[in-house]
Amino acid sequence: MPDIDLRHLRYLIAVAADGAITSAADRLGMTQPALSRAIRALEADVGVPLLVRRARGVALTEAGSVLVAEARELTDRVDAAVNRARRAAEPEVRLRVSARGCDIAVLQDLTRSYNNDHADAHAEALVVDGNLQSELLRTGGTELALIRAPFDADGLDSDVVAVEPRVVLLPSNHPLADRGVVDRAELAADPVVVWASDGPAERAYALGVDRGDVPAVAGPEVGDVLQLLARVRLGDGIAFVATSLQHAVALPPDVRMVPVNGLSAAELRLVWRAHETSPHIARFVRHAVDGVPVISSEAR
Repeated sequence: MPDIDLRHLRYLIAVAADGAITSAADRLGMTQPALSRAIRALEADVGVPLLVRRARGVALTEAGSVLVAEARELTDRVDAAVNRARRAAEPEVRLRVSARGCDIAVLQDLTRSYNNDHADAHAEALVVDGNLQSELLRTGGTELALIRAPFDADGLDSDVVAVEPRVVLLPSNHPLADRGVVDRAELAADPVVVWASDGPAERAYALGVDRGDVPAVAGPEVGDVLQLLARVRLGDGIAFVATSLQHAVALPPDVRMVPVNGLSAAELRLVWRAHETSPHIARFVRHAVDGVPVISSEAR
């Protein structure tokens, strides 16, 4: 079997993501004929067609779908290996730990306390888009991440750092806004604001139906916390969030936070690449799990 050019695998992944050779070529910074030649060369090396040409774009064959799935994992591992090799040449051990902006307090506490306790390594706090955290881990862009469960854990390991109840955000004119506590079933008819990037498990969690067959109505999709708050203020939907959100952002005066019975808890997990062998990463995990208090061990 001929050696496969890793660049050709990356090209195929880009074409699969775009569904068109022309737009993939633009994104890769190369001409369309050059990309077409590279894909044909890859098909020749593999020995089977990988793409079906259509009037509008291209589609993967069954063989192409299998190869793209394997190639994504392979290229992620190569990227991670290169990043680990570069880190090994650095004079100081550096651990990059990411979190979303709403989890900055935990991130600061963890990295500062770790750096105070361990002079032979440095933990660097990074605030990133939550949608990028898992991919940065897989490709070696970061070593650790604080990620809210549920998330895509393929190729990753994790441990719980904190658990807290979830609450519902309601507009102040909602009939239940002044209640001391509500049941999830009482909110069954209300549209629930959800995250645009959610997969099936994340969507069920956002809707508050991950515990069982509770009716739910999916409401507007949003991309960040400010959009979520705006939708609630406007009465477009309600939202289920971690209790600690009130410490991360200023809640508008016309939004109420009400405890809910029947919701699963909010878990914050420390995540790293599966099969990681670094003793420094293992030490940071022990530091995090042993040193950060659990906010609440049970959901309401």
